[in-house]
Amino acid sequence: MTQQQTVYLNLASAGDLASIDQIGEQAATIVEHRPFQDWSDLRRAGLNQDEINGLKSAGIQLGAPGEGPIGEPGSGGSGGSPRGNLGQA
Repeated sequence: MTQQQTVYLNLASAGDLASIDQIGEQAATIVEHRPFQDWSDLRRAGLNQDEINGLKSAGIQLGAPGEGPIGEPGSGGSGGSPRGNLGQA
């Protein structure tokens, strides 16, 4: 993943999460305990408050299905489609 690409914890693959220094080996556990509605929900995945604060400081977002830039994998958008996502529920 590039440094400038936003990472959404609720949407990123375990492989993408594992490549982030602050997450590493905790990636599979994070994926297993999704979705997260609030930062404090990350405690279910075994993260402590210092680790949660580190993720926030790194610019990582929780994200939710349907959030994120259109066409970004997992965003719920269909930016690559000729119709876009107009009229789609």
